[in-house]
Amino acid sequence: MKQNLDQIPLKTLICDGDSDAATSLQRALEEQSVVLAVDRVGSTSEAQQRVRSDDYNTIFIDPLTLGLDQASSFIFEVRKSLPEIVFVLYVDRSRAERQRASFYRGERERFSHYYTLDKQTPVAAFVDEVQATVRRCQSDLSWRMAATSLERLQSEAEKVDYRTAHQSSALLKAVDDSLSRLAPRPSDLAPRSTRTVFLSHRFAEEEYVNGLMRLLDESGFEVITGKSSNTYVGRSVIDRIREASFFLCLMTKADSKTDGTFTTSPWLLEEKGVALAFSKPLVLMVEERGVGDILY
Repeated sequence: MKQNLDQIPLKTLICDGDSDAATSLQRALEEQSVVLAVDRVGSTSEAQQRVRSDDYNTIFIDPLTLGLDQASSFIFEVRKSLPEIVFVLYVDRSRAERQRASFYRGERERFSHYYTLDKQTPVAAFVDEVQATVRRCQSDLSWRMAATSLERLQSEAEKVDYRTAHQSSALLKAVDDSLSRLAPRPSDLAPRSTRTVFLSHRFAEEEYVNGLMRLLDESGFEVITGKSSNTYVGRSVIDRIREASFFLCLMTKADSKTDGTFTTSPWLLEEKGVALAFSKPLVLMVEERGVGDILY
């Protein structure tokens, strides 16, 4: 029942009281070939009018700039009436965390399961993060739309006056069987091939890295890096690590410590933690006589 992601175009609505942030997101979304249209509003009342008149399947919204209670009411009303629409919380994540007690209060506890896009994402990584979020929305829609269609069919089937109870129960069973195949929800992402390696490294080590990449390529491995995201370990980098079959980290010296050892770059440790969380086969290449604390 899950559709090909490339065949699922997005028609998006941005609802944000911060016009500068909304403009940045609109430009990034318009760069995505799968996004058919992007509209923008600055209030939930405008958003309600747009949702009634247009056929959106994705809404990016910042509850913090619109009024938390007002935005929450809008989100949950739309979720009940149009469950096929995917919501993305486009927020300053650090600000949301500072207001955690109110941000996740009551029914808003559901927000912890929503897709998010951090407004504080570095500029160099923002387009990649938007692209990763778009892919997640497409994946969500690929099963959400199928489930909604079948549920509507089931509802209609229950209302039909069949000549025999056998005919009615047979159709309902067929629909129920189709619905059951949608659960559990399939994984959003799968490894591209069995010979992909995510290469984690400091960007100052281009000489080492280029040689290592050539060696891996000659050995038949596809090399994936987080270079375009710079030092920001966001959703796009996490997705790349998750998609890869193996994780290789080149840990070289960064800053000196008082005990004579050296730190390595903090994002390498973060990327290693992601690889461990996904149970990736992991190889660490650690510079001799220097780099410590690699387990942390």
